[in-house]
Amino acid sequence: MPERKRKRGGTNRSEGSTAPVRPFWSGTITFGLVSIPVDLLAAVRPRQKSMKLVDKKGHPLGRQYHCSKDGKRLSAEEIVRGYETDSGELVVITDEEFESLAPEMSRDIELRRFVPLEQIPPMYYQRPYFLAPAGRSAKAYHLLAQTMERTGRVGIGSFVMRGHEYLTAILAEKGVLRAETLRYADELRTPESIGLPRPAKPRSKAVDRFARVLERQMENQLDLAELEDREAERLQELARAKQKKGRDVIKGSGLEEQEPAEGGAQIIDLMEVLKKSLSKNAVVTNARESTAGAQEDPSSPRRPRRATTTRRTERASANAGDDLDHASKNALYKLASDLDISGRSKMDKSELLEAIRRAG
Repeated sequence: MPERKRKRGGTNRSEGSTAPVRPFWSGTITFGLVSIPVDLLAAVRPRQKSMKLVDKKGHPLGRQYHCSKDGKRLSAEEIVRGYETDSGELVVITDEEFESLAPEMSRDIELRRFVPLEQIPPMYYQRPYFLAPAGRSAKAYHLLAQTMERTGRVGIGSFVMRGHEYLTAILAEKGVLRAETLRYADELRTPESIGLPRPAKPRSKAVDRFARVLERQMENQLDLAELEDREAERLQELARAKQKKGRDVIKGSGLEEQEPAEGGAQIIDLMEVLKKSLSKNAVVTNARESTAGAQEDPSSPRRPRRATTTRRTERASANAGDDLDHASKNALYKLASDLDISGRSKMDKSELLEAIRRAG
């Protein structure tokens, strides 16, 4: 195999990067009486050829839903979930029913058994993550990793993340634990189910001829340069060349490069934004409430504290409006939960943003 020179860009461009990757889930590996605290970190990132959809001024675009029958734009309240049955009928599932079926919140990766690595078919692997030791001591973490490597075993279990339960395999490699989410058995298709013909047995002479052709290209080691994303490299080179010439460059678009979370965008802590906003208004609010309280009749009933809290949240939401535009969907959903917005579980990012601003 001819040796290829490594090009700038693509996968090699970030090999020397020292930017830290933040964990987006923390929990505990449990089996028997053993508990090992760990942090979950994404082991992959989106392809470098992924692009953002914006208007000509660089503003991000939002998604809207329209009825296919009359073309009417639908609000969040008009959208429901429909489960399609085998007969083609749709059964409506309400938010309350959907949430009642959600798995119990847990911070445990419960390993039920340890099996040989070769017993897991490659098609079951879905997405890789690194598990980093958390807590004061990493002794149990390294002990588990070394034992699993020595025995060639993989831990099979499940854990709950962002309201969904995931089947997972815990693997050990060079002293590091890795979690691989697994597909469920009913997600996989068989060759028979997609109509592939039954395998035919070719003649042995034909097999020998093919074997000689393969031998000419056989290598004992894979050159990882062959796995680089050439298409992404060409796209990056084009973008850099146009940027250098000042062609089609959107100035001051407000778009920021963000790190993926479980493959998504970096999470902006909106609750922290709200807390900062609340702290700025706390002195003025408390002063006004104290003055009002001094003028009130002591015998009159006090106003509910909830109303005051709601007004504070409304003011904080208004002040945090600029930050909402750059927040991830997960952060917006968290804020919608805190504001008790109905129908939030079936909203997309733009609808969550609109509902939060309406609530504020």
